[in-house]
Amino acid sequence: MDNKNQDLQVKLAEFLGWHLGDGCISISGGRSEYTLTGDITEEYFFYENVIVPTFNEIFQDIITKPVVLRKYKSVGVCGIYLFNKQFVGHLVINFNLPTGKKLNIKIPHFIQTKEQKIAFLRGVFDTDGSIYFGRSHVITKKKSLYTIFHYFPKIRLATISKELIEGVYKMLIELNFSPRLQMPIKQRVEDNIMYSVVLDTKKDIKKWNEEIGFRSVKHSSKVEVWQKFGFCPPYTTLSQRILMLEDKLNPLQFYPN
Repeated sequence: MDNKNQDLQVKLAEFLGWHLGDGCISISGGRSEYTLTGDITEEYFFYENVIVPTFNEIFQDIITKPVVLRKYKSVGVCGIYLFNKQFVGHLVINFNLPTGKKLNIKIPHFIQTKEQKIAFLRGVFDTDGSIYFGRSHVITKKKSLYTIFHYFPKIRLATISKELIEGVYKMLIELNFSPRLQMPIKQRVEDNIMYSVVLDTKKDIKKWNEEIGFRSVKHSSKVEVWQKFGFCPPYTTLSQRILMLEDKLNPLQFYPN
């Protein structure tokens, strides 16, 4: 396999990660629809500069014309909307991707090499994962920097698919990470059970940032704030984090006490 084909195989693996995170296949009444969507505020840059160009490069021989990024401000989403029976059939047949609700999704067998696994993990965590920062809950007589600031990172993926979480857990082990499976939870009676896996050791966070990383600025901006200041305040927006990185917003403002 030449370098160009290898590169496309890796990009395809990353796309499959995006799809298992935020994609959806719908086949109904002779209509075949594919969607891949994200938050219009936090993820527009990611879709515009990464997802849509990569999508068009990978599938240029299958779709009749390049897709364009669509925006739906009324519902706060942006993304790819494609009505194409051939394309949907290609995904279903070649990668065994299910239609409808992603209750029993699993990692496609297509993903085999180390490079593909890295790209897939980055893709699924970029779209459906999260990175957040905790603080120490050790009870002390006096407050310390560790009990005030959110300084230690956790990278987490949560989904209703038990098979996907177990597959991601196994893949992380294969890549020499030390993931933890969290206790399955059900927030409301009518909800599906949520399964999750987390990385939270210093070694794993360093290894993730060096070997996998994030391409979604929604996540990467949090990492950059943490690296610059030693902590990252919770519940910040992308625009606020960009201002912090440009020294136009003091992160201490999020700790008024």
